[in-house]
Amino acid sequence: MSSSSKASVIRRLIADWTSYHSSIEPEAKRYLRLSQDLYQVRNPGLNGSPPLSSWPKHLLDPDDEIMACVEHYFLARAWIGTGRLPAWELRTLSSIYNVGKLLGVTPRHNPDNPVTPPSQLQRSFQMEGVIAGKVDRAKAGVRAPLVKSPPTY
Repeated sequence: MSSSSKASVIRRLIADWTSYHSSIEPEAKRYLRLSQDLYQVRNPGLNGSPPLSSWPKHLLDPDDEIMACVEHYFLARAWIGTGRLPAWELRTLSSIYNVGKLLGVTPRHNPDNPVTPPSQLQRSFQMEGVIAGKVDRAKAGVRAPLVKSPPTY
């Protein structure tokens, strides 16, 4: 599948996932919940994550790169929108994470599931999540810290 076709699928999934938890307010908290749900989708059975069969089929795609893009979009949007990290720091951490993937040193969150290879598509959707998160944060009147300790997994 071409990158533009994958991007269309990703955008549809982002819209579908957003609708899935549309009642969660404030908005930035919704995206945090979605990123947590998507982590579970990508790691079924890990630490109590439910099986894929428990999720609505229209929210899933068999292509792990597509699901990684959706997860990383919502994670970036949530972390920026809630003020957990400043945008500059998330962009920097994302770059380090992707270089680690290239070098094969990025640790696995799930020993049974390798990290997805870095791709421009994932990077693009992470950055779209950062931009959307900045809008969310401004709407909510939340201030980002100047710098924050990076997350641990």
